[in-house]
Amino acid sequence: MSKNSKSRFKFPLTSNGFSLLEITVVIVIIGTMLSLAISRTTFNKNDNRKVFRDIVITVKEIRNRAKLYNTTYRIAFRLNENNQAYWVEKASSPTLLNKEFLDLERDEKQKNLKDDDPEKFKSAFQVDTSYSKKEKTLPSGYIFKSIESGPHEVVFTDGNAYIHFFSQGLIEPVALQIQDPKNNIWTLVFNSITGQADIIDGAKTLKDLNR
Repeated sequence: MSKNSKSRFKFPLTSNGFSLLEITVVIVIIGTMLSLAISRTTFNKNDNRKVFRDIVITVKEIRNRAKLYNTTYRIAFRLNENNQAYWVEKASSPTLLNKEFLDLERDEKQKNLKDDDPEKFKSAFQVDTSYSKKEKTLPSGYIFKSIESGPHEVVFTDGNAYIHFFSQGLIEPVALQIQDPKNNIWTLVFNSITGQADIIDGAKTLKDLNR
């Protein structure tokens, strides 16, 4: 083949006037974009599953502990925007859980009382280091949006909130909302009798779910 014939060589054209090289390049670009999109979607779904699974497993384990040791337990959540975490606490004595007790604890009124005040509030719950010595946090980009627990229909979006577990194997009614890195909100709902978890797409309260 002569030098002139080489310079005149072109990729064959399709019926639409595009060369096979151009079509190949377009296919490669589209394939790359699709593979990136699929891998990103898969990663997010897997990450969501891990976040939900960790909380569901914790709930199951604490429910079992409450029954095994015949003691009231709870999972405590700190919902402060820049300092979120959750951990397990155990009651050191029989505890009457009522709205006044929980309000007093959440408001941390004991900090405003003198050490020698006989009425000073002391929580019956202490961190259970036998379960975990460290607080647990959500992966980057995930946040606790709110938690609603107990029969009072109060939704907490900051401060401390709790899920209580009783020695009979019962759990407080709870709706825990979690926001993922894509700003999707998921609601974890736990059956009070069985502890079975349902994961619902969207922000739901107990009132919504009981309609």
